[in-house]
Amino acid sequence: MKKFLRSAEYHIKNTLWKIFGLFASKEVPLAPLPLDFSKISKVLVIRSDRLGDVVLSTPVYESLKSSFPHLKITAMVNPIQGGILQDNPNLHKIILMRRRRFWRAIRDSRREKFDLAITLNKKFSATATFFTLCSNAKMIAGYIHPQNPWKYHIRLPIETPPRHEIENNLALLEHMGVPEIIHKPRIYFSARDENRINEIMNSGKRERPLLLVKTGTRIPEWGWQWKKFQKVIEHILKNKIADIWLINGPGEEEGLRSNIAEMQFQPRLLPLVKTKELALLIQQCDLLFCNHTGIMHLASAVEKPACVIFKHGEIERWGPRHPNSIILDDRHQDNLEPETVINTLENFLKSEQICHEQPKK
Repeated sequence: MKKFLRSAEYHIKNTLWKIFGLFASKEVPLAPLPLDFSKISKVLVIRSDRLGDVVLSTPVYESLKSSFPHLKITAMVNPIQGGILQDNPNLHKIILMRRRRFWRAIRDSRREKFDLAITLNKKFSATATFFTLCSNAKMIAGYIHPQNPWKYHIRLPIETPPRHEIENNLALLEHMGVPEIIHKPRIYFSARDENRINEIMNSGKRERPLLLVKTGTRIPEWGWQWKKFQKVIEHILKNKIADIWLINGPGEEEGLRSNIAEMQFQPRLLPLVKTKELALLIQQCDLLFCNHTGIMHLASAVEKPACVIFKHGEIERWGPRHPNSIILDDRHQDNLEPETVINTLENFLKSEQICHEQPKK
């Protein structure tokens, strides 16, 4: 039912935008390219999606700032994702688009009097388009969709070869003539973030390679079954291949505690932490093991490999970027067995153990 409602909401929004476009004013003229950034001072970048999308947008801010240090760059994101961009030196400001107080985001963006607004969404987003138009920026850039061409001064066709979402984001900058393109996602941390994670790391005994495991997903049918995760976890702990710490997502603690209590070999359940703190935890581990979910991109941003089970989505577009990451494709099949995952993790973790032992020789 939830899946049906999400699909219905998306199609209704799209239809309304298409109708609105039919009655909208005449199309604005296209801006000459490459853009003359010497005449641009303030830039708004809108990414109204979830965690992974926001993490994968960070190369945009760094590319713009590295190419044109004079720019004052503002990011507009959902409130729940705002924390991941805190302490980013490439950003001048962060505007949160709250649903119940959306007018505040509109007011704040209009006060800034942006010279350029960039909508990163390659797939049409009614929310992102709404806030982009309300910003009243002098120029607007984004992918061209049937719902929005009448107002965009810089338009990039959506018909492109399959590529990673980072490349989709950066293609807009390349189209505008930004010279220095940086492809690596990056998260910046405060001393407070580091102190919090040091407390957690120091409070847990660690004798072997550390495997962080996240079993939950935003949508249950997109995730591997808990019973399969359990078999993998117990095998690794029983055979002392690695230490395992379970990541606790919002609303998952009670269920995880109940599941762990039934296990003979029990992993450590971590406390619920903020997103940036979670990224620091991942940085301290040897491998992240999870479903296709946003935290796998945290691993890429802190240069750690991930073993990811894909049960939905485009692997080429959304896969983890670390070169040593492992992708297990279980889309439309549901035939990935624990034994396959165990062998995969064992091979990786044993090689990591060798690396850990080498400096002692």
